Amino acid sequence: MMWGLCVAMGLSAISFAGEKFSSSVSVDATARRFSGNLGTARNGSDSLSYMWCASTGSGVGWCNARDASGVTVSCSTSDAGMLATIRSLNSDSRLEVLYDNVGACTYIYVATGSHFETKGP
Repeated sequence: MMWGLCVAMGLSAISFAGEKFSSSVSVDATARRFSGNLGTARNGSDSLSYMWCASTGSGVGWCNARDASGVTVSCSTSDAGMLATIRSLNSDSRLEVLYDNVGACTYIYVATGSHFETKGP
Protein backbone atom coordinates (compact mmCIF):
# COMPACT_ATOMS: atom_id res chain seq x y z
CA MET A 1 0.00 0.00 0.00
CA MET A 2 2.73 2.47 0.98
CA TRP A 3 4.73 1.67 -2.18
CA GLY A 4 1.68 2.44 -4.32
CA LEU A 5 1.28 5.79 -2.60
CA CYS A 6 4.93 6.66 -3.16
CA VAL A 7 4.71 5.72 -6.83
CA ALA A 8 1.54 7.79 -7.23
CA MET A 9 3.19 10.79 -5.59
CA GLY A 10 6.26 10.40 -7.81
CA LEU A 11 4.16 10.26 -10.95
CA SER A 12 2.28 13.34 -9.80
CA ALA A 13 5.53 15.27 -9.38
CA ILE A 14 6.73 14.19 -12.82
CA SER A 15 3.54 15.47 -14.42
CA PHE A 16 4.61 19.07 -13.63
CA ALA A 17 8.05 18.73 -15.25
CA GLY A 18 8.30 21.43 -17.88
CA GLU A 19 4.62 22.35 -17.56
CA LYS A 20 3.76 26.03 -17.85
CA PHE A 21 0.57 27.51 -16.42
CA SER A 22 -0.67 30.97 -17.38
CA SER A 23 -3.73 32.50 -15.77
CA SER A 24 -4.79 36.07 -16.47
CA VAL A 25 -6.60 38.15 -13.89
CA SER A 26 -10.13 36.88 -13.36
CA VAL A 27 -12.60 38.98 -11.37
CA ASP A 28 -16.05 37.69 -10.44
CA ALA A 29 -17.74 40.47 -8.47
CA THR A 30 -20.95 38.45 -8.13
CA ALA A 31 -19.19 35.49 -6.52
CA ARG A 32 -16.85 37.94 -4.75
CA ARG A 33 -13.59 36.37 -5.86
CA PHE A 34 -10.53 37.15 -7.93
CA SER A 35 -7.57 35.10 -9.04
CA GLY A 36 -4.67 34.87 -11.43
CA ASN A 37 -0.93 34.62 -11.78
CA LEU A 38 0.98 37.80 -11.04
CA GLY A 39 3.47 36.98 -13.80
CA THR A 40 0.69 36.59 -16.35
CA ALA A 41 -0.89 39.87 -15.23
CA ARG A 42 2.43 41.67 -15.64
CA ASN A 43 3.13 40.10 -19.04
CA GLY A 44 -0.39 40.59 -20.43
CA SER A 45 -1.06 42.62 -23.54
CA ASP A 46 -3.85 44.73 -22.02
CA SER A 47 -2.98 47.87 -20.09
CA LEU A 48 -5.64 47.45 -17.38
CA SER A 49 -5.05 44.15 -15.56
CA TYR A 50 -3.21 44.01 -12.26
CA MET A 51 -3.20 42.18 -8.95
CA TRP A 52 -1.45 43.06 -5.73
CA CYS A 53 -1.51 42.64 -1.99
CA ALA A 54 0.17 44.67 0.73
CA SER A 55 0.46 44.57 4.50
CA THR A 56 1.58 46.88 7.26
CA GLY A 57 3.53 46.27 10.44
CA SER A 58 0.42 47.25 12.38
CA GLY A 59 -1.49 44.14 11.30
CA VAL A 60 -3.61 45.24 8.34
CA GLY A 61 -3.48 43.90 4.80
CA TRP A 62 -5.19 44.53 1.46
CA CYS A 63 -5.55 42.70 -1.83
CA ASN A 64 -6.72 44.35 -5.03
CA ALA A 65 -7.31 43.27 -8.63
CA ARG A 66 -8.51 44.73 -11.91
CA ASP A 67 -9.32 42.60 -14.95
CA ALA A 68 -8.97 43.40 -18.65
CA SER A 69 -12.52 44.85 -18.66
CA GLY A 70 -11.61 47.35 -15.95
CA VAL A 71 -13.62 45.67 -13.16
CA THR A 72 -11.79 46.48 -9.92
CA VAL A 73 -12.27 44.74 -6.57
CA SER A 74 -10.44 44.80 -3.26
CA CYS A 75 -10.61 43.54 0.28
CA SER A 76 -8.82 44.05 3.57
CA THR A 77 -7.97 41.86 6.54
CA SER A 78 -6.44 41.89 10.00
CA ASP A 79 -6.46 38.08 10.31
CA ALA A 80 -2.99 36.87 11.29
CA GLY A 81 -3.13 33.80 9.03
CA MET A 82 -4.18 35.81 6.00
CA LEU A 83 -1.50 38.42 6.73
CA ALA A 84 1.13 35.65 6.78
CA THR A 85 -0.20 34.42 3.43
CA ILE A 86 -0.06 37.95 1.96
CA ARG A 87 3.54 38.26 3.15
CA SER A 88 4.47 35.02 1.35
CA LEU A 89 3.35 36.46 -2.00
CA ASN A 90 6.03 37.22 -4.59
CA SER A 91 5.93 38.64 -8.09
CA ASP A 92 5.68 35.19 -9.71
CA SER A 93 2.98 33.74 -7.42
CA ARG A 94 -0.57 32.63 -8.11
CA LEU A 95 -3.12 34.52 -6.01
CA GLU A 96 -6.73 33.58 -5.24
CA VAL A 97 -8.90 35.74 -2.97
CA LEU A 98 -12.47 35.52 -1.68
CA TYR A 99 -14.16 38.44 0.07
CA ASP A 100 -17.51 39.26 1.64
CA ASN A 101 -20.15 41.91 0.94
CA VAL A 102 -18.42 44.53 3.12
CA GLY A 103 -14.99 44.09 1.51
CA ALA A 104 -13.37 41.89 4.14
CA CYS A 105 -11.08 39.18 2.78
CA THR A 106 -12.42 35.76 3.79
CA TYR A 107 -9.83 33.54 2.08
CA ILE A 108 -6.41 34.19 0.56
CA TYR A 109 -4.42 31.51 -1.26
CA VAL A 110 -0.88 31.96 -2.57
CA ALA A 111 1.09 29.39 -4.54
CA THR A 112 4.54 29.64 -6.07
CA GLY A 113 6.05 27.06 -8.39
CA SER A 114 8.14 26.59 -11.48
CA HIS A 115 5.02 25.88 -13.55
CA PHE A 116 3.59 29.40 -13.03
CA GLU A 117 4.41 32.08 -15.58
CA THR A 118 7.17 34.38 -14.36
CA LYS A 119 7.13 38.13 -14.65
CA GLY A 120 8.94 39.60 -17.62
CA PRO A 121 10.64 43.00 -17.78
